[in-house]
Order: sequence, then structure tokens, then C-alpha cells
Amino acid sequence: MFEKIVSSIGRFSFKNRKVIAVLGFILLIAVIILEAQTVIEYSYAEESLVTDIFPQDDIIVIVYKNEDEKMMSSIINKLSEDEHVTSIQAYANTLGMEMSVDDVAGMFGIDKTFVNTLFYLCEYGFETTGMTFVDFATFISSDDFINNEMFAPMIDESSKAQIAQLGDLVNALTSDEKYTVEEISNMFDVDAQTVQSVFYIKQLQNINYKNFASTIFGTIAGVLGVDAETIEKVFKIEPVTSMTMEDFVGVISDLSVIADKFVGNEQGAQLNTLLDIYDAVKSNKELTPADIVDLFGSMANTDMFTEENLTLLYIMSRSNTMDMSNTRIPLYDFFIFLSEEIITNEAFSSYFDEAMLTEFESAKTMMSDGIAQLVGPEHSRMIVTVDYVLESPEINKFYVDLTDLLDNKLTGEYYLVGNSAMSYEVSQTFDQEYLIISIVTAVAVFIVVYASFRRLSVSFLLICVIECAVFAMMSVMAVTNSPMFFIALILVQCILMGSMIDYAILFTTYYREVRKEYVLEEALPVVMTRATYAILTSSLILVLVTFVCGFFMTGTVAAILQTLSVGAFCAILLILFVLPSYLVLLDRFIIKESKEMLMEIEE
Repeated sequence: MFEKIVSSIGRFSFKNRKVIAVLGFILLIAVIILEAQTVIEYSYAEESLVTDIFPQDDIIVIVYKNEDEKMMSSIINKLSEDEHVTSIQAYANTLGMEMSVDDVAGMFGIDKTFVNTLFYLCEYGFETTGMTFVDFATFISSDDFINNEMFAPMIDESSKAQIAQLGDLVNALTSDEKYTVEEISNMFDVDAQTVQSVFYIKQLQNINYKNFASTIFGTIAGVLGVDAETIEKVFKIEPVTSMTMEDFVGVISDLSVIADKFVGNEQGAQLNTLLDIYDAVKSNKELTPADIVDLFGSMANTDMFTEENLTLLYIMSRSNTMDMSNTRIPLYDFFIFLSEEIITNEAFSSYFDEAMLTEFESAKTMMSDGIAQLVGPEHSRMIVTVDYVLESPEINKFYVDLTDLLDNKLTGEYYLVGNSAMSYEVSQTFDQEYLIISIVTAVAVFIVVYASFRRLSVSFLLICVIECAVFAMMSVMAVTNSPMFFIALILVQCILMGSMIDYAILFTTYYREVRKEYVLEEALPVVMTRATYAILTSSLILVLVTFVCGFFMTGTVAAILQTLSVGAFCAILLILFVLPSYLVLLDRFIIKESKEMLMEIEE
């Protein structure tokens, strides 16, 4: 039964050889046109219930040189303008995000004044510059210092009293207001008797006569024409009841050599300190923290005025007189500075409790791990998530714009990694590469076939048949609106050219052998009878196995198997129904025997 069917096919092919040849040529042209319509996919997104309900975003990784990090902020800002960009993760906008004083204060809930100081320290270090005594006194007397929670640990009640006293003293030294004995005594914490002594000295300095007798008053009165009592009143000195601080200090300065003996050692030291403070105020000289400690001497009765605390106060004062609003510091750098320079510094120990120290240590570990994920020895990476449809015109335009942006902004090489990134790059070069692969494959198979038959016509014919099968496979995909995965296309073409050509060679070999014994009209049914069984036995196994396995498999493997099944089936049809007619038409160019021998067989 099988032999009768294939023999009938052979006789039909011989009888209609010209028609079949023409149809075969038309088929070749048609599939060449149709295969150009085949949609080639360069990424394979496996469909499932989860992806249908929750579409997956596409992740793009941009790998760039570390030296281009400074340009990443502008790139991130540009990408953020795209509504389809759902997230961007890079050093520049996470751990490396440049923070202002307001940003850090809001993020960590820390007092802005303290953050301003930390920024100053991060930028300029712990070295202090000089500060005038008036600036120092103004800073520590201000509400920004006294009522600031940041400075609360170093300000006790004694310190507040000392600060208030110092502020009043500086105001008094820089004003023309007069003060009584009691006011000066309270202001400077010197006993009233000592102050009164200074007042008496000032009163004595105002006396410009010595032991004038009453007769002298009378003589002067006679010369001037007034009574002696009036003249005596003129020369009498009124008591000094108030003085400016400058006059008060002036008296002390005149008597500084004998001040200790005049008022006693302890009070004398107080007055000498006042002299030094006055000189510091009037000279406007910049003082170091050590100078302030020496200046106060015995006057300071609080632990706040130690050199360590004064150094910190100098830094705080300096930082809060500088405009740090335009300063930007990367978050990670600022955090490392806090962890390594501030938290471990005893001057700041009162600002951090154990719970905060534990949180900082944990955060430091997390940030270090995060840095390792984003920044390498030579390259860094940016992770961009988009919700574009894979291989859509929109995402292709996105990649065109992205590559233009990176080309313009980055100075070093960069790489795009990801599913859609790979698809885009492959799509830009696939047509050219596929053409090269097809030519190389065809040439290689042509050489093998030519080595077997020594006939250019045979080699050319068999290559055309198998290439037609490849085009037919792609046309089937185009007609059924089924995209073809590019890897499947490459692999299937190689497999078809390697395996299906073997069936074509087998059929041609049978034809040449049978043609030696049979006339042309009888040869083809015999060839069909002998060759079809052998060809179908193995080829149908290939077709059915790949089809069934592809049906149950998923992903790329399924795409390759299903494509291979279609391609193999198309090749079998062409070998059994088109190739025989062409072999008959090209008979004289295919078999090796001489023309005389063929005529003898025909007879």
C-alpha cells in the first residue's frame, strides 16, 4: 500500500514536473517575500498567570567608569523626566546623593545648628581659627547658644550665670553708660569695698590743689570781686558716685603696679583679669581657645571654659557664622565622617546615647554593603527600571535617546546590561550577522555536497531546496502571526542545513543510482519507493519529537523545538514533492554517465 502511494507520487511528479518546477520557483519567491515580514524577537518573556496579572518591569543596568560619577546626577535627572522610568538606583542618588544642611537635618531629625557645625567640620576639619573676644562673648550670650538643645550638655546653671556676667561686662566695656559701685560690684563679682576704693581713687585724681588755706580763698575772692565762701565752693570736689567701665578700668590701669597691695591678692587678681579683658575688647585681637582659658584665670568658675570645650565652641561659632547652605556633601561620606570622626570624639560623646550608637553601627554596615553593590574598583553601576513593553517602538526610541545621552555625558566606555538592553543591541546588528551566518552555512554545506557529487548543479539545487525550507518555516511564522526568537532562527537554520540536507543528498543519491538502470520516466517512481521510507522514518521522528517536546516545554527551549519541528516538516515536503521534479528536469546535469550511456538506457 505504501509503495503504491509513493510510486503514484513519483509518477505524478514526473508527469507534472514542469508545473511543479514553476510552482516551486513561485513558492521560493513567495517565501522570500513572506519571511521578510516575520517578526524577530530578541528577548523571550515567558508568559504566565503571574505576569498576566502583574506585568514585570524591565531592569536595565548601566555599567560606567568610576571617574564619570560626577556626571551621573545630570543623567539621573534626565531619565527621571521619562514617565516610564519607575525607579533609578545609583550611587549618585542613594548613598552618594549630595545632601544640604536642611536635607540632613530633616532626614535624621537633628538640630540644624548642629548639622551646620558637622558640615563645617566635614569640610574644614577640627582646626580652629582665632576669634575676637567680643565675637566669642556675643556668640555664647546669644539665645541661639543658651536655648539650643544641642549645647545643653555643656551649659549648667553656673555656666549660664558666668555667661550672663560675661555678656554684661562686654556690653559695659563697649558702651558709655555709667555704673554705680553696687552695679559694678555685681557685674564683675568684686566686693563693694574694693570697687568703692577705686571710686575714691578716681575722686582723688580729680583734686588739682593741695592744702589751700582759707586766706588764699580770701585773696582770690578779692581779686575776682566775690566772697571767699563762693571761691571755696568752687575748689571743693564733689564725691564720685558713678563711672563708665572704661573710666573704672582706666583707674585700675594707672594703679596696676600697686593694685595687689591696694586691694589684696584675690581682689587684685580679679582687677587684673578685668584689665586683660578690657585690653582684649579694645584691641579687637583674635584669641585662641588657650588664650581665653588664660584670660579668665581665676574668674572662670565653671567647667565649660576648658580648652576642649572652648575649641568646640569656637568651631560651632565659626560654623554658624559661615553660610553652609550651598554646601553639598555625599550622604555616605557624611555618614562615614560621623561614624569615624564625630561619634568617637569625646567632645561630642554627650550628643549620642547607646541606642543611637548601635543604630549608627548597624547603618554603617548596611551602607558599606550597599556601596559594594554599586561601586567597584574601576566601574560603578546604575540600575534603571522601566515599564515599557519589550521590543516595542517606544522602548527602542528610549534606547536611542539613552545611548545618545550616555555618549554625550560620559567620557569613558559604558555597558548596557539587561533583557531589553541585550535585545536592543542584538536588533541593531542581527540582520547583518544573520546574513553572514546564512552565507557561511550555505557555503560550508555547498562544499560538502560538491565533494560528494562533483556537480555544481546538484550542490546549488540542494542548497536552494533547504534554504527554501528555512524561508518557508519563517513564512509560516509570519502567516500565523507568531514571533520567532532570534536564537531559535539561528539554531534551526544550522540544524536544517546540517540534517535536512542529508535527506536531500540521500534522495539524490538514490536517483543517480536508479537512473543507471531505468529510463527517466520509470526512474522517479522507483526512487520514491526506495528513498521515501528511509527519509520519513527518521525525519518524522525529528518532526514529532520536537513538536511534542516543544508543546510541553516552556521558554527558549520550547521556541527552538517548535521552530525546528516546523522547519523540518517544510524541508521534508520540499524534498519529497519539489526536489524530484527538479532532478528530472536537470537529469543530464546530475548523473555522471555519458550521453551515449543514457541513450542506451533509454533504448
